Amino acid sequence: MTARPAPFRPCLNPATLSGVDLPDFLALASAAGFEAVELSIQQAQALGAARVRDLLAEHGLTVAAASGILPAGPVLPAPLLVDTAAYDTHLQTLDERLKTFAELGCPVATTVLNPFSALNQRDALTLARQRIARLADAAAEYGVRLAVEAVSVVDGLPPELDGPHPVAATLPALAELLHESGTDNAAVLVDSFHWAVAGADPDHITALGTGAVGHVQIADIPHAGTPRGCTDALRLFPGDGALDWPAFADALTRVGYTGTASVELFNPVLRALPEDEIAARSHRAATICWNPEEAPR
Repeated sequence: MTARPAPFRPCLNPATLSGVDLPDFLALASAAGFEAVELSIQQAQALGAARVRDLLAEHGLTVAAASGILPAGPVLPAPLLVDTAAYDTHLQTLDERLKTFAELGCPVATTVLNPFSALNQRDALTLARQRIARLADAAAEYGVRLAVEAVSVVDGLPPELDGPHPVAATLPALAELLHESGTDNAAVLVDSFHWAVAGADPDHITALGTGAVGHVQIADIPHAGTPRGCTDALRLFPGDGALDWPAFADALTRVGYTGTASVELFNPVLRALPEDEIAARSHRAATICWNPEEAPR
């Protein structure tokens, strides 16, 4: 049987190879067969845009998206509702980061919306709207689109994403927030794991409308238990779990998405595998998960 082509180009997120420096990450991604990667913009800045461009060319890679438009240290991104003092500090160097995005030919800057906050919901949503508009409009000047991710996981959240009050944790809620922000340069980042945790409803994707999806990240959910009880530590290689990949792909296709699908794993057991094995399994999974009869078991 001839394998059917994947509907979206495989991409690799650096979180899947946690702790690997940028040159090694790019080498591993290329050796596994990837032609696209996500990056941490802080790592790219630390190495220098010119050096990163040379490495990308050497390995035949393009940058599909990068995190860190709001940074949180040398690698990790800060969430959208980072505290005011940190946010104001990040704004002072925003243009430098966006310049690096542009120099790398990176079309998408990703950010995460806090699902919970210390702020009451009304104040949190007001602040989120303001920041989405500010960041998206700044990114537009560099030819970069902001993609915002909704986090639907409720257990095992890191402190920076947790709090006593809900904010917005589903694709419909996020879409409403982006619409209310008033910017036309903000898109939705669809994460298959969070989509599944929130109920795996294809309508949550198709209702976004044509062109509304700016980036896609993928991981599978376990067969055991209920999706609502999943934590990010339970993420599996795409195709190894219970997610309905054809339905997910169909919904994305219906809104006109033709970009990459980036494997993002936080599972400590899978992260403990040899790095080249993680990269190779990620590429295979992102290639064949869409067709159940071809997916790994």
